[in-house]
Amino acid sequence: MTAHAHAAGGPAAQGVPINVDLSCPHCHQIDLVQSVPAVYTDGISSSFGTGTYSGVGVASTGLVPVIGTASIDRTHVTMLARSMAPEPALEPATRLTIVGLLLLIPAFSMAIPMAVLTAMRDPLMSLATWVVGLLFFIGPAAAPGVVTLGVARGRARSNKRIVRGRAKAHAVWQAGVYCHRCGLVFWHFSPAADIPSRQPFRPEQFRSLVWKVGGFVKT
Repeated sequence: MTAHAHAAGGPAAQGVPINVDLSCPHCHQIDLVQSVPAVYTDGISSSFGTGTYSGVGVASTGLVPVIGTASIDRTHVTMLARSMAPEPALEPATRLTIVGLLLLIPAFSMAIPMAVLTAMRDPLMSLATWVVGLLFFIGPAAAPGVVTLGVARGRARSNKRIVRGRAKAHAVWQAGVYCHRCGLVFWHFSPAADIPSRQPFRPEQFRSLVWKVGGFVKT
């Protein structure tokens, strides 16, 4: 028998006000309706295993083949869960910053001696010498590091934006409801401004609305 939903007489789920219609606004059924956090959690799983690797090692007798095993942890995310992610993934920036600074070492190794010679009023260190050094030596040597640091800075700013808007976005995200029959997401009630209640959205559209509330760049 198909279940038809009507207004609930009490709080059926955490954060859901009383006397709201819990049915899907598209099919008007309630039997395959599930909260977005539950759907998202069900779509994430972890697996553990071991893998083998081979290579060549150095011993007192020379090169010898090496075979070993390694533990492998994997996290699997379904396409549905990914389409309803509460926020963009944080991108690591610290390691990239370190790499960028290391890439600047060659440029500094050329610029510092030139600066020292200039301070000592070496007649060879003229303006033309600096222009040539910057254009053909220091600039090209510094370019990879500058670009890498720029990417790291962009990641750091994006991560700060995600952390700053996480609370607002999560409040809207956790109020969402998914209908497995229709493949649509909706809100029983409006959890924030500009969030319509009982209007169905595709999961990707739902995610865009959530991320817009959080002020995230990625959509």
